Amino acid sequence: MLTPDYLDTLPDAAAELWQQVEDDILQDVARRIAALDELDPLTPTAQWQAWRYEQIRACRQDVLSTLARYSNRSRDVIRQTLLNAALETLANDDALYRAVGLEPSPIESNQALNNLLNAGYRQTLGAWQNLTATTAHTVTGEFERALDRAWLQVSSGAFSYDVAIRRAVDGLAAHMDGVTYPSGHKDTLEVAVRRAVLTGTSQTCAKLQMARAEEVGCEFFEVSAHAGARPEHALWQGKVYHIGGAIELDGVWYEDFETATGYGTGPGLCGWNCRHSFYPFFPGVSRRLYDEAALEKLAAKTVEYGGKMYTEYEISQMQRALERRVRKYKRRYLGEDAAGVDTTRASARLRDVRRALNDFVSATGGKLSAARTDAAGFGAAQARRTNRDAKSI
Repeated sequence: MLTPDYLDTLPDAAAELWQQVEDDILQDVARRIAALDELDPLTPTAQWQAWRYEQIRACRQDVLSTLARYSNRSRDVIRQTLLNAALETLANDDALYRAVGLEPSPIESNQALNNLLNAGYRQTLGAWQNLTATTAHTVTGEFERALDRAWLQVSSGAFSYDVAIRRAVDGLAAHMDGVTYPSGHKDTLEVAVRRAVLTGTSQTCAKLQMARAEEVGCEFFEVSAHAGARPEHALWQGKVYHIGGAIELDGVWYEDFETATGYGTGPGLCGWNCRHSFYPFFPGVSRRLYDEAALEKLAAKTVEYGGKMYTEYEISQMQRALERRVRKYKRRYLGEDAAGVDTTRASARLRDVRRALNDFVSATGGKLSAARTDAAGFGAAQARRTNRDAKSI
């Protein structure tokens, strides 16, 4: 079993690494967009097209170089994340098995479990590689569109170079797609990597648990529960289920584990971005961690903010939105700084959104998460400069 808090922070190391990749790429792209200032608005179309082609080609090469630089580090982080989670999961479950007199085999000598772990690593690594294989193409497309918009704004006389460049950089800082899924959906690198690592690790650990349960003859699982669960997950969290079909035992009805929770599907237990897990349960011996009253309390509107009551899930989503805004304006500042344009307004907006996040967390009793607001290259020196710039407005 992995706790919801453990799963919440599990992808942070990989996500932080790919935030660095994303921010490095953004600043490279910003510098290339700033190179528009070298051109005369009346540059002949043929010359503009030749320059544009060269910039796009160079951008693609820069992205490929950045990806190569971080590739081995990413593999190591994913491998260690998965291994730590697997060992934690099995150690927790094995402690429960031993408490009822069962003797699970040593992990290091269990070839079946090790095969599952290795397969899970290959699958998670493959998912990450498939996503990032699209990065150079996706980012180049973003750069190309931003470059064309900026050139049109300058050549038409609608905006000066500085304004057009700032608008282009700010747009990319707000959301620069970095991966393209097979469905055609696009996402940022950080979001895609966080989802891939959490989902791959969670699913691998679940397969290890299922194999261990079969080994020792455990037929029941209790699913974890946490405040702030997605509404559709709140329906099945914190309950006990039977593996292999619904049954009645000693007057108690147990639903089928897979059918009730959607285990094995994307939207279900251990699916996309799911922070639930499960653990062995022995009717007549084990005691449920959450009774119905406790589950109702988890789903209740218990947090007051702005004169209204909210569930912890609603509050968590509001905080995530504020965290994304802080990171957005850090990225905007870094992009504008790399492009050599005035960063005063970006500094002021960053000051305002940081205050809003701090006030929100203080009012709701939450916790600040540096991993969700950090931007690579934005350190103490940048913070001091943005504070100084913001005071000038």
